Amino acid sequence: MPAALVTPVVKDEEGRRISRTMRDTDALQDLMDFYYATVPVVPRGRGGLLLPGRAARRPPDAALLRHVQAGARVDFFLEMRPSAFVTVTVRDDQGPEVTRTMRRADPMRDLIDFYYAMTTHVHGTFVSFNGRQISPEDTPMDQDGRRREL
Repeated sequence: MPAALVTPVVKDEEGRRISRTMRDTDALQDLMDFYYATVPVVPRGRGGLLLPGRAARRPPDAALLRHVQAGARVDFFLEMRPSAFVTVTVRDDQGPEVTRTMRRADPMRDLIDFYYAMTTHVHGTFVSFNGRQISPEDTPMDQDGRRREL
């Protein structure tokens, strides 16, 4: 059976996005090498990829792209430093306040699910401090005003 094709989208801390169609049997290192070649201001060999739902490893493992869905966003961090994390608070005018520290690249779905697990609420609309509705696929990085579409 031939390898399936995937097109991951790499987004870094500066908001740069690159994408590349690859075989799902290709190693993550191939994607990192492509990123370094495309973004020469980032020193080769520094940083790591963060796949959705998986921990970043440094140095990156030789994992294949089999677990990456078509169009999935893969985050690139130069370092796992404190600025890679944020503390987010959900304030509800009818109920409790829930606070959680999370990676800036984690989907808001994690926070939303946590909120529902900690409260008696079963549905609602989540809105950012600037009035924008939050999608479960958004990340805190998308909410901080540094989001840049290429």
